[in-house]
Amino acid sequence: MNYLSEAKDLQGKRAVVRIDCDVDLRKEGGRLVVDEDFRLRSAIPTINYLKAQKVEKIILLGHLGRPKDQEQELSLSPICEWFDKNVSNCSLIKLNELLHVSSSNFGIVENLRYDKGEENNSSEFAKKLSLLGDICINEAFGVSHRDHASITGLKQYLPYYLGIRFEGEMASLNWLKKEAPRPIVSVLGGSKDDKLKYIDFLSSWSDKVLLGGKLPSMIKNVPDNIVVAKLNKEGKDITRESIMDFKKHIGEAKTILWAGPMGVYEEDHNSLGSYEIAKTVAETKAFKVAGGGDTHRILSRLNLWNSFNYVSVGGGAMLYFLKKNTLAVLD
Repeated sequence: MNYLSEAKDLQGKRAVVRIDCDVDLRKEGGRLVVDEDFRLRSAIPTINYLKAQKVEKIILLGHLGRPKDQEQELSLSPICEWFDKNVSNCSLIKLNELLHVSSSNFGIVENLRYDKGEENNSSEFAKKLSLLGDICINEAFGVSHRDHASITGLKQYLPYYLGIRFEGEMASLNWLKKEAPRPIVSVLGGSKDDKLKYIDFLSSWSDKVLLGGKLPSMIKNVPDNIVVAKLNKEGKDITRESIMDFKKHIGEAKTILWAGPMGVYEEDHNSLGSYEIAKTVAETKAFKVAGGGDTHRILSRLNLWNSFNYVSVGGGAMLYFLKKNTLAVLD
């Protein structure tokens, strides 16, 4: 796979850049605006690099949420406004106008998941997207374990490069997997059952795996080095007893990998586990790595970004890459 940092002769070319813009929005003055913007900021080094190389046009691609139709609240309009404010004049390109893009030199295509061809990896949809540029850059590490049109499909039609941040993600996670000091403690949470498929890997790689969130109610076979939290009566947070147990193991670690909340942290009365574990990890002297959308939100709420050595833009993609040493886009 080619890296953008090694690309030559980009001047005058049109660049299609797949970014990860699946971020939180909030209402402000009756309209939706970007709330937590870590994933958007992660794309800026690649955008700046392309500008420095004097590309003619930059067209961003991305998705927001899991739309069933074309819900207005999942439009990328707030994302476009964020880039307009933080990078340069940005125009929103509707999906039915892909073949008639204006002369604007910086824009973002409307939510790709409005079209079923994105998640179905439709070759027709991928080809239509490819007409927007001369080269494609993938700066969406967080969704690059997905076999979607804008991720793997575009590889068939355009010269393809991995972005600046993407290259850094791979280098950081490769170091983590091979050279991280022991003991290693992995803290796994959240509500998605697909995280269960990483437990065998984490159990073999880590000295201890601490399991919280909804996962304790899902797991059946428990390896010896996995500590499964007890949940409160609602099943929405880990108990105080489990918080203390987790803190003890975290305090013994020299490397900590954290992916996913310990409960339904959005509800104040179920946020204790997530917040206490996050602060405990942040306060240790261990090498600390975190990843995932919910994890990003907790870091923002507690202002803990600077307490971590590395934060991945993805949660599922981070675990996928650590386990398999690859991603769908790399195969």
